[in-house]
Amino acid sequence: MSEPVGSGKSNPSRKIILEDGSVYYGYGFGSMEKRKLELVFNTSMVGYQEIISDPSYTDPAIVMTYPVIGNYGINPDDFESSGYGPGAIIVRDYTMEPSNFRCEKTLSEYMAMHGIAGVYGVDTREITRRIRDYGSCKVMITDESDDDEKCSDELHEWTYATDQVSRVSGRVR
Repeated sequence: MSEPVGSGKSNPSRKIILEDGSVYYGYGFGSMEKRKLELVFNTSMVGYQEIISDPSYTDPAIVMTYPVIGNYGINPDDFESSGYGPGAIIVRDYTMEPSNFRCEKTLSEYMAMHGIAGVYGVDTREITRRIRDYGSCKVMITDESDDDEKCSDELHEWTYATDQVSRVSGRVR
């Protein structure tokens, strides 16, 4: 793993464990909770705020293929919905200091408030190729010090949530 540009960090704080046993080390932002999720990817070049507030992305860990995320922060006018979102965002480079006159908080601040874990500094191209070639899979995001084998066992016993549509849909009259 290469060190993220401008991070000033030398030791990874988080890791991503895929159900096939692959492990990726990175740096945390947003919520630092341990998460077990389904792993998917998104190829959008803009609109990360709309993606994290899109009900169709309820629960999974989203690998963002665009390399720089967080650069314009969060503002209250660009949400798709409220109360729903992914369980995690995985990015190559996270911008800690956004530059936008409309920004009211950083992406990390928003994610921490809403329980969305984040990992940056990983090779998102490699993870995306893995998903593209083999399909979505189970993933655990955890502290880098957690035991890989124990986490892998826990991940294999876990099953995906399947009630997202009923949780995000409105009632029909």
